[in-house]
Parts: sequence; C-alpha cells; structure tokens
Amino acid sequence: MKFKSGLALALFVGMGVASSAHAHHRDFTFIRDWYLPFAGEREIESRTSYEPKTKALQQEFEFEMGLTKNFAIEPGIGFHQEPGNKTHLDEWDIELRFNFMDFAYNKVLPAINLEYENPADSAESKNVKLKMIASVYTTSGEDFSVNLNLMQNVSVDRAKDSEFLFGYSRPFGKGVDEETKRANFRGGFEYLMNLTAHDQWFGPVFAVKASDHLNGIFTYMFAINHKDTINNQLKLIFEWEF
Repeated sequence: MKFKSGLALALFVGMGVASSAHAHHRDFTFIRDWYLPFAGEREIESRTSYEPKTKALQQEFEFEMGLTKNFAIEPGIGFHQEPGNKTHLDEWDIELRFNFMDFAYNKVLPAINLEYENPADSAESKNVKLKMIASVYTTSGEDFSVNLNLMQNVSVDRAKDSEFLFGYSRPFGKGVDEETKRANFRGGFEYLMNLTAHDQWFGPVFAVKASDHLNGIFTYMFAINHKDTINNQLKLIFEWEF
C-alpha cells in the first residue's frame, strides 16, 4: 500500500457542492476553536503530520458533519508510516463536538469536544479525550483560542495525560470579508505544552483560503525544550466543505 501525503484530498475535488460562502475554516492545526460547521454542512479533512528527524509520517482522514447549531460529529481513521516499513492502520476514532452561547465579538466563547480513539492493534490502549476550548474573536478578525486536553487510557494501563495549547491568528493583506471578518490569508502561531512530561513546542501557523470550499493550514512546530527526546513537527491540513 503506497502512502501519499495529505494531497490525497484532491480525490475529493470535483464533487458537487452546495454554497457555503460563509462557512468558517480552521485557523490552527493542533488547536480547536469555538466554531462548528453549521447544521447540514459536511466537511472532509486530510491531516498530515511529519517529523523531519525520524521521517515518521502520520495521515488522518476525517468526515465532519454539523447536526445542529451547537453540535457536530466527526468520525475518522488514521495511518502511520516509518522509513523502511509499510503503511499500517493506526486507529479509528469518533469525536463529538459541542459549542455554547451565540457568537459575539470580544467575548469568551466556550466549547467541548469528546473523542474516543480505538487502536487497530488490540494490544494497545483505547483512549478517551476531553478537549475544553475557549475562543475570543475580535472585530478586526483576530482569533485567540485556548485548549486544555485531558486524556485517559481506558483499556490497558489506565494512564492519564494532559496538554495545554494556545493559538493566535489574524487576517493579512487585502480581501477581508466585512461580514465574516475572514480573509484569503491568515497567519499567527501555536503553542503546545504537555502537562505530564512538560514537553513544549512553538511555531508559526498559516492558513490559505483557496475557495469558499477549500482551505489549507500549515504549521511547523519547533521543540523548545527536551530536544533530546522530542522532535520538531510539521502538520498540514486540507479542508473540503460541501
């Protein structure tokens, strides 16, 4: 099985689509913000993660659907490849996403995601992850988002893990939509800290809106401590909304 990068999303281009001119595209790769797809909106995401040092490659595909104004569901599947080895199935997962309150500028907006990860290898642990999210959006189009993720292994060693993430994104250049405050190009940064091992990463994030339906996000996260045990990470996401 030959494995290709997230550009495999191109397989979905050419599908018939409905108008979603005001759909919200992601601003970050590691971080979630308050927004959900609107009711009835569907989205396919291709997520590619790569470690330049080890050349390990991980690929995920997820399908996301907005069911109500404040609830969306997101099943997915993940693959993994390391140099000299064949691509193998890592896991399947399902994520339930909720947000609260009506959108407003300059106000803290909360959301919660609940995710279940089921590994392909029965010897590995099944995981449940709770993601607590808060975002603030400004009238100039800025996005400040914070995540606190809590993970519990539920089948093997019962280990717990947690991480804190913070991100900032804003529009650059011309083409800002006055109604949605969105732009064709956005940039900012992401910060991630594992609260168990205290590993930390920081890096720039860029988002490009290719069309009303296609969005790409790129992050390169630099390890800022424990560099003998953790590696830099590159992550690329394509979103196709229809």
